[in-house]
Amino acid sequence: MNVVGERVTVVASSDPSKVGREGTVLIDTAKTLLLGTKEGVMRVAKDTSTFRLESGKVVPGAGLAGRLQDRIGSDTA
Repeated sequence: MNVVGERVTVVASSDPSKVGREGTVLIDTAKTLLLGTKEGVMRVAKDTSTFRLESGKVVPGAGLAGRLQDRIGSDTA
């Protein structure tokens, strides 16, 4: 699943300061998403977070684990 360019909201995280924050995914790394927010760029760990996509779909960060280029072939969404 490619989420780069998509607007997301952090709905759960081991870091309470990230919950409720939203932004546009700028960069998708193996372990984090970099979000462009009103306050600047924010790094969110995938493995300890859950995201709501623009479509309303809720995605556990573990489902986005790994590098984007490695996930593209297994995209079922």
